[in-house]
Formats: sequence, structure tokens, C-alpha cells
Amino acid sequence: MAFRVIIYLIGATIGITFAVVKYNLLDAFLPTELFEALDQPEAGADPLQSGELSVEVGAKRVVAAPVQDGPGQYLLDVPEGLSVEGPIAAMAGNRPVYITDVISGYTTEVAADVPAELTTIRPISGCRLTQPLEGTEVGHVTAGTTGLALPILTYNDMDLAAAVQVFVNLYRKAGEAEVRPPAELAYDVYDVAVTETRAPVYLVLESVVRNRIWNIHLAPGARIERVILLGGTQSGVANLDPVVPVEVLPAQALAACGIQPAYELNRGHRFFDVLANGPALDKAAAEVDFAAMQDAIAAYNTWFRDSFGVLADETRAGFGGTISVVGPQPGEAEPKAVHAPVQASRIRLTQDAYFEIRGQVAKREDFVARVKAIATAFAFGDLANLRQGVQF
Repeated sequence: MAFRVIIYLIGATIGITFAVVKYNLLDAFLPTELFEALDQPEAGADPLQSGELSVEVGAKRVVAAPVQDGPGQYLLDVPEGLSVEGPIAAMAGNRPVYITDVISGYTTEVAADVPAELTTIRPISGCRLTQPLEGTEVGHVTAGTTGLALPILTYNDMDLAAAVQVFVNLYRKAGEAEVRPPAELAYDVYDVAVTETRAPVYLVLESVVRNRIWNIHLAPGARIERVILLGGTQSGVANLDPVVPVEVLPAQALAACGIQPAYELNRGHRFFDVLANGPALDKAAAEVDFAAMQDAIAAYNTWFRDSFGVLADETRAGFGGTISVVGPQPGEAEPKAVHAPVQASRIRLTQDAYFEIRGQVAKREDFVARVKAIATAFAFGDLANLRQGVQF
């Protein structure tokens, strides 16, 4: 039955795309031409004399200024957003702090980490989340892609259909092809160090990554009241006491509830540069777009305050990198958060139609085997038929 569904998808679709809720509202409000202009550095400018640094942004190299001294020297203000270029973590209000000042034993080696226990959870029904109890400290973390992928995948028939199409196209051209699961199918890890010990902590963890695992690291005496997982497609939490409730509202559900996360752009973002200096800029239209962005930011702040009692932009900890901090920076005599590995941990998570841990999957039931089996079925049992023009 699964093969029939996938065959139908491949035969009926020309291209496959995934709809995601974007936290950056530029695409929704601004014309494409606004993104095509980037101001060049002034002729003769010396980055070393000005305190600026050169950093790779996508395929380009740009000059960027550190946000401040100390740990802020590793937080660069670049046209695509803030860029983390050193060993720093984000605190509330997006203040940078050295990782070693807030957590002990920290490592980003997770590629081989396999949990001891996995428990499936489901998103909530409706739009109403449980509010924090009185006296609770609300911690709010946002995170994008870290590149710290666990050996755990989750995917659906659409993913298999897309992979089969790629495999067949390559096989027709070369007579052979490899199947590699797309990187986005793996759960991407983001670390949260909790140093707040004066009151129970209500965690709001907000992701733009498709599949996310939030790994919690507690300082001695830290207590978690509840965890809210917002955004993404599938998400979960590691190293959390099993008695702590977890509520999930993924990106699709947020959109259905009319909730669109939105935040101010960094001062060095390309939008402001194009707004001021871009060629053939329609200033009146751009001002309308900017006003719409401000309205969206205000609307999200209102929803966030009504839901959790605090403003999203004031409490947000997350500007990139791999770790954020909820709570104060510990003093010299105060304990730091203690790193808790994903290896042998307990994880509670949502998952898609298929789920696998690399190296622990039954024969012919992993992603690669499924793709090859579907392609072989299309080729009437022999992949060589693909070179002879078999269509599907």
C-alpha cells in the first residue's frame, strides 16, 4: 500500500516542495528586486583599522562589524542577519556570553549519539497553550539550523517520492546512482543551558528547522515547570525529567492559528541598506512594507505576552550558534549548567510516518532501501530498464 501511494505521488506531481512558516517576514512583504542589491565596502576602507572583520555569508564574503567587545566580538552584524563566529551563547535579549562562563563540559559532538529511550508525543489540539504558573520564570529560546545532526531521521512518503525521482534521473544518465537521505530529515540539535535556580522555569523553545531536538542542560538546583515547543515540523526534547509536561505547536499549526513569529531585523541587514541606497527603489512602497513588518512584530509580541506573560523580543535568546542560556550568568562561586549528552538520554519527540536510527534499522526498511525498492518496482524489477526509457 505504501508503494502505491508513493507511485501515485511520483506520477502525479511535477515538483515537490515543502511549505514552512518563515520567521523572517521579508519574503512576504518585499519585492524580489530589493534583495538583489548589496552595497559594496567603501573604496580604500581598511577592515583591520575600522575594527571590522571579513566573513563568509553564503557564497559571498562580506565585511562586518562586531556587535561589541568581549564575547560580542564574535557576533557579527551581516546583511543576512547576525552571524556567530566564535564560542558564544545567547542570553535573554540576545546578549552574548562566553559558553565556558555558563556551562561546564560542553561539546557539540553528537553525530553518533543514540538515546536510551524514545517516547512519542503529539502536538496539542487547538491553539491554546497552558500558561505559566504564578512565580515562574519564563525562558524563551529561538534557533535556526546548527548542523549538529543526530543519527535519527524521520520522513514521509513525499520525501521518498522526491528521493526516488532524483535517484531515477541520475540512474538514467549514468547507469548508477547513490541514495543519500537529505540532511533536513535528521533531527538537528540545539542546546539550552538553564542557569536560573531562584524559581521554576517555563521554557518556550521556538524553531525554524524542520526536525529539531532541544537538549536541556541544567545547573544544580534548576527546575523546569513546563516546556513549549513552537515551530518546525517534528520536534522533541532530550534530558528532561519525564514528569515535566511538554506541549507542541508546530509551524503548520501556528499558521492555522493565525500566529506568525516575527522579530526586528539586525541593523546591518541588507533590507536597510537597500532601503536607503538601492537602485530604482520605490520608497513609498518600501515604507508600506516596513510598516507591515512592524505590525507583524507587534502582533506576535501581543500573542506571546497574552500566552506567556512576557514579550517575545525582550526575552528572546537566540542569534545563531548552537546554544542559548536561560537565566543569569553564574558568578565565580555559583554553579554553571552541566552538559548532558544526548547519548543514552531520554527523548520525547514527535515523528513523521517513518522513523529510523542509523545502524538500528531492520534490513530493507531504511530510507536508502525504501528508495531503491520503489525505483526497482517502477522499473519492473530491474533498474537496467530505466536506461531504456521506462517512464513513471
